[in-house]
Amino acid sequence: MKKSLIGILLCGLSTSALASQSAGIFLGSPMSGVQYKQNDLRFSLGLDEFGFAVDKTFNLGTLTRNPQLNMGYTFVGAQYVDNRYDKLGIRSGIGLELPVNQFELYGEVGPTLYMVEDVDVELEAAMGVRVRF
Repeated sequence: MKKSLIGILLCGLSTSALASQSAGIFLGSPMSGVQYKQNDLRFSLGLDEFGFAVDKTFNLGTLTRNPQLNMGYTFVGAQYVDNRYDKLGIRSGIGLELPVNQFELYGEVGPTLYMVEDVDVELEAAMGVRVRF
């Protein structure tokens, strides 16, 4: 089952500011796992706490027409997490992406508004590394 989900995740679309595709791992709250990114879409699959997220990313340099902000980004998307209670929510946030050779190091933070089981807002963060190809 997990192998099928990872295969589906890696076949999806996602985004990178410097390359058309990248894939890697992330550590975060509420889940840690694998991520695939192509263009401006990003797919995350949580393996420690099962979950998945789909996000649209926006480069801050492009949004503000200021090339000094090209390493920054903002995102908006949806997330499902199965940690004791099924949680479905809308998420957004800001992040910083640092390219190093063929790798992207990134960190991000933002609120998630959960609306299933209970209405709740949680501040969540993640950091990870992706390989561009």
